[in-house]
Amino acid sequence: MEGLARAWVEVLESLVVAAGEPGAGGLTPSDVGLVEVTQGEIEVLESAYPGLVDVLPLSPLQEGLHFHALDEDASSDAYTVQIVLDLEGDFDATAMRRAAEALLSRHAGLRAGFVHEGLDAPVQVITAGARLPWSEQDLADLAPEARDAAVARVLDEDRARRFDPAAPPLLRFTAIRLDDHHHRLVLTYDHLLLDGWSTAVLVRELFALYASGSDTAALPRVTPFRDHLEWLSRQDRAAAETAWREALAGLDEPTLLASSHDTADDAAPEQIRTELTAELTEAVSARARALGITLNTVVQGCWGLVLARLTGRDDVVFGATVSGRPADLPGIEDMVGLFINTLPVRVRVRPGDSLSGLFAAVQDEQARLMPHQHVRLADVQRLAGHGELFDSIAVFENYPIDALDLGSADGRLRVTGVDGGDTTHYPLTLIAVPGDRLQLRLGHRPGVVDRDRAERILAALLSVLDAVVADPDRPVGRIDLLPPAERDRVLVDWNDTAAPVPAGTLADAFRQQAARTPDSVAVTFRGTGLSYAELDERSNRLARLLIGRGAAPEQFVAVALPRSADLLVAVLAVLKSGAAYLPVDPGYPAERIEFLLRDAAPVLVLTTAEVAGGLPGTGTPHLLLDGEDITAELDSLPADAPTDADRVAPLRPANPAYVIYTSGSTGRPKGVVVSHESVVALAAWAATEIGPERLSRVLFATSLNFDVSVFEVFGPLLSGGSVEVVRDVLALTEAPYDTWSGSLISAVPSALDQLLAHGGLGVRADLVVLAGEALPARLMDDIRRTMPGTRVANIYGPTEATVYSTAWFSGDGSADGTPPIGRPITNRRVYVLDAGLRPVPPGVTGELYIAGPGLARGYLGRAGLSAGRFVADPFGVAGGRMYRTGDVVRWSVGGELEYLGRADDQVKVRGFRIELGEIESVVGACPGVGRVAVVVREDQPGSRQIVAYVVPVGGPVDG
Repeated sequence: MEGLARAWVEVLESLVVAAGEPGAGGLTPSDVGLVEVTQGEIEVLESAYPGLVDVLPLSPLQEGLHFHALDEDASSDAYTVQIVLDLEGDFDATAMRRAAEALLSRHAGLRAGFVHEGLDAPVQVITAGARLPWSEQDLADLAPEARDAAVARVLDEDRARRFDPAAPPLLRFTAIRLDDHHHRLVLTYDHLLLDGWSTAVLVRELFALYASGSDTAALPRVTPFRDHLEWLSRQDRAAAETAWREALAGLDEPTLLASSHDTADDAAPEQIRTELTAELTEAVSARARALGITLNTVVQGCWGLVLARLTGRDDVVFGATVSGRPADLPGIEDMVGLFINTLPVRVRVRPGDSLSGLFAAVQDEQARLMPHQHVRLADVQRLAGHGELFDSIAVFENYPIDALDLGSADGRLRVTGVDGGDTTHYPLTLIAVPGDRLQLRLGHRPGVVDRDRAERILAALLSVLDAVVADPDRPVGRIDLLPPAERDRVLVDWNDTAAPVPAGTLADAFRQQAARTPDSVAVTFRGTGLSYAELDERSNRLARLLIGRGAAPEQFVAVALPRSADLLVAVLAVLKSGAAYLPVDPGYPAERIEFLLRDAAPVLVLTTAEVAGGLPGTGTPHLLLDGEDITAELDSLPADAPTDADRVAPLRPANPAYVIYTSGSTGRPKGVVVSHESVVALAAWAATEIGPERLSRVLFATSLNFDVSVFEVFGPLLSGGSVEVVRDVLALTEAPYDTWSGSLISAVPSALDQLLAHGGLGVRADLVVLAGEALPARLMDDIRRTMPGTRVANIYGPTEATVYSTAWFSGDGSADGTPPIGRPITNRRVYVLDAGLRPVPPGVTGELYIAGPGLARGYLGRAGLSAGRFVADPFGVAGGRMYRTGDVVRWSVGGELEYLGRADDQVKVRGFRIELGEIESVVGACPGVGRVAVVVREDQPGSRQIVAYVVPVGGPVDG
C-alpha cells in the first residue's frame, strides 16, 4: 500500500510540473527570474535538493520569520503552529493520509525549504520529492484520565519538535485514536509556510480530498504562491516608503511593554481566552455598523487605548497583521502561502476625543496605507527612525477554521472542535476571532507579562468594549479601565494607613519627652553629651532670647551654624519661640545663601562669629551665639519652656516648623514650608514602625538643608533616643567614629556606597535607612555582605510630603534584585495615576501622587507653583490635596511600589533633588556661553556627576 501511494504521489507531482511549475533539474538563472542567483549557486542548491523545481524570494513576513527562526534558541520555536481537529464518527486514517499527501503534491509552496548560507539573501527552494511526515498514535486502550494525559503529552511533544527551515516539508500530521468513533487529527507546520487564511483553505481541501478519495478534479485550479511574489516585485517601493514615512512622522518613541526591569523570558508562551456574550457581540457589531467602521477597527482602537494606559503615553504603536492578498490578483482567495504581513498601527489618544472619533481616525489612516501594505516591517522601522517600533500585536482572524463545515459528504465523519493555533515572539499577542460570540485570546510571554497582569490587561480591553456599546461619544479620557474591585484595591485597600497622631506642636512633643526621660542622653558630639533636661533648658533660654528679638509664629529664623550639639539647641529654640527654622549650610556658595536669606526674609540669623564672616550681606540681623554678651544674656533667662503667654502669637500645630529649599526648574530654588503637625506625625510613625530600640542611638550625619535631617533629629528625640552628631557619613571612617556602633544609620545610597568602598571599618548598626535616591541591587548585595545582620529600610519621600511617604524593610518578603520603595507609611496615601489622573492597575507605569495630612503647606511665596504641584485630591475627602511628585512608579501585584525614574528633568545626585534646568540657567548666564546642556553621567557605577556641555559664542568661555 505504501509503495502504491508513493507512486500515486509521484504521478501527481509530474502533473503539477506539467501544469506550469519550472521543470525539475537543469535550472538556469533565467528560469528562476525572481531572485538574483548565479548558475553556480543554482548548481549548489540542486546538489543539496534533488528534484529542485524553483528558487523564489521570501515574502516580507517570511523574511522576518526566517530571521527569528535562525535567532531563536534551538529548544523552542515561537512560530510552530499546531491545529488540533476533534473528529467524531468513522475515521479512515489511511484515506486521510492519502488526502494529506495529495495536498503536498498539489501546492508547491508546501514543499518549500528556506536557505541562506552562502547566499546574499535568503531564498525558498521548491522541491518535487518531499515526503509527508505522518504518524499515528493509538490511545484507545487507556483509561480516560490516563488517555487525556497521554494526549496532552503527545501534543506537547509534537509542539516542541522544531522544524529545520532548510529541510522541507515544514509540516507534519499526527492521527490520534481515542476510541472507535473519536479521533484527533493534528496538523503542525512552520508559520513560514502558511497564514491563517491559507490554513483554512488547506483544511477545507484536505476534507474535500478525504471525501472524494483524493480526487482533485472538484478542487479549484492551483494558483501558485509564485504569482503573489511576482506581484510583489511589481509594486512601487518609493511610493510605499513615502506613505509610511509620513504616517509615522513625529513619533517620538516606540511602544514597548518590555523593559530592563523585566526578567528574561525563557518560558513557553501562554494564552488566556474569553468570549463576549452573543448579546454584547451583536451590540458591538451594531455600533461598528452605525459608525461606519469595521469590527477590526474597533478592536484596534480599543487595543490602542489600552496600550496608551499601559504605557502612560498618548501616541502608541502596535503591530497588526494584514491579509496581504491583493484583490486584483486572480485566484488569490484560494492561494496557499504566507501572504500576511505585520505592520505598525499608530493610535493617537487625545483625552478630549470621543471613542467614535478615535475609531474613525484609525480606520482612515489604515485605509490610506492599504495600497502600501507590502513593505517589510524592517524597512518601515528604518523609515520611522526606530530600531523597534512595538512589542505587541493585534490579529483579527477573518477566516477562522472552526467556521468551516468540515467532515465527510455522507456525514459519517464530523469535525466537532478545532483548537490550537500559533504564538509569536512578542510579549503580548491579541487575537480576535469573530463569530456569533467574539472570542478574544491574549497570548503572553510569562517572563515579561505574567498571567495575572495578562488577565488584567484583557479585563481592561473588555471595559473599553463595554464603553463602545454604552456611549461611543464618550471622551476617551473618561473611560476607566479598572474593574471596581481592582480600583478599590489600589485606591483604598493599599492605602489603609489611617492611625491616630499625637496632638500638639514639636515644642510640646519634645517637652513631654524631656519630662519622661530627663536624665537620658539626648545628643552627643565628639564624646560630649547633653541630657534631655540639659537640652531642654538650653533651648528654652535661647527660645526666650529669640522671642525678644522678634521671632514668632509664621516667621523664620535662619540657622547657620557648624555641626555640633549647639546646632540642635538652636533648632529646638527656634521651634519653641514659635518661628520656623531656615537651615543655612555655611558651606554653600555665597550666591545660594544670599538667595535663601532674601527669599525667606528671616527675622535674624543664628550663627557664630567665624561663620558670620563668610555670610553675604543681606541686612538680616545676626545673633552670634558665641558672643560673650549673648552668653551672659542667655544665662540670665529662665530655663522653663516659653508658653503662648510669652510668645508674640499663639503657636499652633499648623504653623510652619521649617522651610527647606529644593531645586527649581526655572533657575530659582523653591522653599518648601512644613508644619509642626506633619513632623509630629512623622516621628509617631518612626516610633511605631521602626521602634524606640532602633531609634535609641541614631547618627545625625545629614546636612540640615536636606530634609532627611528632620528624621535623624526628631525620630529619636521624640521617642527617648540619642542623637549623635557627625560631619557626614564618611566621618565614620575617621577616629573616633571608625568603630562606631549604634542602632540606626541614615544615609543616601551613594554616600553609604562610598563608606563601604572605604571598607566599612568597624561601623555597625541595627538598621540602615536609605533614602533620597534609588537603591541599586548591587549596593543592597554589598550591605548584606559587609554588614551581616543589619536590616535595611529603603524609604522614599519628597520634601513636599515631610521627608518620608513610603517604606520597605528587608526581610518583609523581599526578593532579590532592586528593592521596591514599599508601601505608604502611616497616614499617607499614594496614587499611581495616568495623565488623566486615573489610577492605573498593578504592573502599569504611572506618576506617583501623595495625599494625606503629611503634605507640606506649599512653596514659600510661590502661590502659582504651589497650585500646580499641590492639586485637588479626587479620591479623598472634599477639599483634600495631593502632591504631584513627578516620579514614575508602578504597583507590584503584592501592593509595593517600584521606582522607575522621573517624568521630568529633575535628577537625584547624592540625595539632593536637582533641576538640570536650574544649572543650565546659571551656566547659560556666564559670559561667552551661547548654548548649554546639562546631564548626569555615571561613568563609574554608583558615582553620578553633573556635567555641563557648552557651545561658546565667538570665543572661549570664561569661568
